[in-house]
Amino acid sequence: MFYMHLLVNKRGPLAKIWLAAHWEKKLTRAHIFECNLEMTIEKIISPKVRIALRTSGHLLLGVVRIYHRKTKYLLADCSEALLKMKVAFRPGLVDLPKENFEATYHSITLPEDFHDFDTPLPDSNAIDVAEHFSLNQSRAEDITLTEDTEGNFGKKS
Repeated sequence: MFYMHLLVNKRGPLAKIWLAAHWEKKLTRAHIFECNLEMTIEKIISPKVRIALRTSGHLLLGVVRIYHRKTKYLLADCSEALLKMKVAFRPGLVDLPKENFEATYHSITLPEDFHDFDTPLPDSNAIDVAEHFSLNQSRAEDITLTEDTEGNFGKKS
């Protein structure tokens, strides 16, 4: 019913999963990231050779432990990136000299150039408004229920 050499063999497809279930500290970070959990779960669900229920439970425990370690590593990496961003953008760290702390008036103010607002509007008769309104309309037959469907939805009398 079950062939142990699939798991005991170091190069077996489920060997690292078995190792994670029984000897978790033996796995390195590189081994954890090598594991493709999606393919591994497929191998556990539909194996080539029948696997005992207890053994498949051990393998699923290994999958959960590897997934836990992957999420733990991801959280540590994200926390480290957040800490580095906070350090890089902290408000007390300014490389400007004292005389350049404030910007000049002309560098932050737009010029007051007012354009002519008395330009003529386009002729409203030149635009066909009815053509633009009918672009997104359906025919009345497509969106209206007929009178013969009083209480029998889906059945015609």
